[in-house]
Amino acid sequence: MRSELDRSTFQRRRGWWILLSAVTLVIATMAAGIGSWTSLAPSTVQAAPPGMATLTGQVTAPSSVTAAQVYLRNTDKKILHMVYTQGGRFRATPLFPGNYEVMVITKGLVSEMQRVTLKAGETRTLSVGLKPGTARPPVGATPSGDSEADTNLASAVAEEASYEEIYPPGPGRAVAERTCIVCHGENFLPSRPASRASWESRIGHMMGAMLGTQPASSYAQGLLTYRSGEFGFSREDRDALLEYMVEQFGPRAKPRRVRITQEMPIDEAQLGKAMYIEYYLTEDPPNQGVRDSSFLGLKGSFCCGRRVGQDVRFDDAGNVWLTDRGYPHRLVRLDPRTGDQKDFWLPDGARLGVHEVVVDRNGIAWAPEHSGTDSSSQKRLLGLNPKTGQWDYKIPLDPDNVIRMPIKWTQSLAIDSKGTIYVGWIMGGALSQVDAATRKVTVFPIPEHNAIPYGLVADRNDNIFIALWNSGDIAKFDTHNHQWTLFTPPTHPNQTRRLSVDMQNNIWWGIYSAGKRQGKLAKLDQTTGVITEVTIPRQNTQPYDVETDPDGNIWAADGGGSVAALWRFDQKTQRFTLYPKPQGAADTPKIQVTKEGAVWYSPRGSANAPAIGVLLPDMDKVTTLGAYYPNGTPGNWFRAVANRSN
Repeated sequence: MRSELDRSTFQRRRGWWILLSAVTLVIATMAAGIGSWTSLAPSTVQAAPPGMATLTGQVTAPSSVTAAQVYLRNTDKKILHMVYTQGGRFRATPLFPGNYEVMVITKGLVSEMQRVTLKAGETRTLSVGLKPGTARPPVGATPSGDSEADTNLASAVAEEASYEEIYPPGPGRAVAERTCIVCHGENFLPSRPASRASWESRIGHMMGAMLGTQPASSYAQGLLTYRSGEFGFSREDRDALLEYMVEQFGPRAKPRRVRITQEMPIDEAQLGKAMYIEYYLTEDPPNQGVRDSSFLGLKGSFCCGRRVGQDVRFDDAGNVWLTDRGYPHRLVRLDPRTGDQKDFWLPDGARLGVHEVVVDRNGIAWAPEHSGTDSSSQKRLLGLNPKTGQWDYKIPLDPDNVIRMPIKWTQSLAIDSKGTIYVGWIMGGALSQVDAATRKVTVFPIPEHNAIPYGLVADRNDNIFIALWNSGDIAKFDTHNHQWTLFTPPTHPNQTRRLSVDMQNNIWWGIYSAGKRQGKLAKLDQTTGVITEVTIPRQNTQPYDVETDPDGNIWAADGGGSVAALWRFDQKTQRFTLYPKPQGAADTPKIQVTKEGAVWYSPRGSANAPAIGVLLPDMDKVTTLGAYYPNGTPGNWFRAVANRSN
């Protein structure tokens, strides 16, 4: 249900105190029993980079705490830093010079806010005392009200129960576990009780009840029968599911969510070295941008009155680019070394949709049009020249109408080593190839029934791998002979959204949990064609995107579990490490990893504090806040090129 509060009000309240409602209760709950105060403290390896500052502190409390969250908000630049305590101490570096508000919070304990001014090159030390709090913190950041971002978190639902209590055994549960919960997670159904008529309508939508007389209006419509056969959904399944929904989640039921009983353990030694930084997006002036009445009245995804960060990418100059799906649609360029931001509104009214961006070796920022306010309009690949601020390219992506659908839109894209651009049609089941030299477009339908491509990646041989949202299969498009190969993982069907390729040319992706079926981290070894899976030790895990770092670790953005987080999988030790985020109820879609191992993201699900964020897993390894790919712009990942200037 969309929030009835005025969205522009949220924008004006992006203050520090709202961020302190980020989930800390759950983190401390996980930590309870893991450890208590120790004499260990974060090690000091090096001083802050030139022009930056360092803050350290000693924390005292009436009871033992582990990995308490320390929030440091730069009020001059509107930048948040967050670190964790280790052994009762904390350390934060590098920090921008300026005025800060500092607070430490954990389960049932909170400190007074302290103000401190830091100068360039300065190291300061604080003493912080925790005392019992008077109120239970909310689950996380103020929910956005957008179904895509809030689907799995059920952020506004307070009442919890065990999985067995919410989903009693029965034929209907078995159907739900292999259909609905595969995509929606375990909290979607119990958080939305409804009448029999509503459940009939919801199930009818998923069965494509209206598709005999009208085209599909979304890529999920009709997924259970008409547009996909992966789930094996029968008429008997429909009846069993309907009766179960009405009995368990009917009009008399209270909204509930499943209590988390399995969570990744907190590793205080690792968290004590890490720091999050969130750069709040610049607020639009009154009556402009998201506050303009002409945009407030629109309809479409993520509407309206708020900014919505989705995809982050880097350019060769170390800047971070973001797609903003709020209306007006725009690209944002952030210089993380200064915090300066610049917006580039999309052309033709800034309302025709945006989802992803890639910056090529020539500095052109490419963004295919998504759905927008006119889902039946011709979709184009837009190319921005940042030097002039002009959209030099507007390339129709299906000029010959190969995709025989009246409603179709694109989503994700990839660039190979030759500069050829590939764009996936999430509504249309196809792949468009845009020649680097001629800009000629060729469309290749994906050979799976009503395929829904959700994420593209180019491998070291310039082949394109695609995650298929409708089935969980992985599609390979051989760009040399235009042949397709489909790979089916052991866990199938499943919910898969994104792919990554490592330096050995293996393909990695995450698989969502589905009720009792735990989530997986999957790898396709291209030399053998074998897919292996590792069980993710986290209840209701939802690894939206995975990326590899220069050390071969696998990182994922995960909106499930007890808190929205990033986690790392160490291939050598087979160990997972959880890094809870500052805004614990704000889901994160795409992530990108720098050559120094920093993980960039955007907290899409936050209504009140939209931002571009980064996790520094080890503060002392940071030599620059600039964001650089290991080998430059996309398409160069496997090339041995000279290091670029920082």
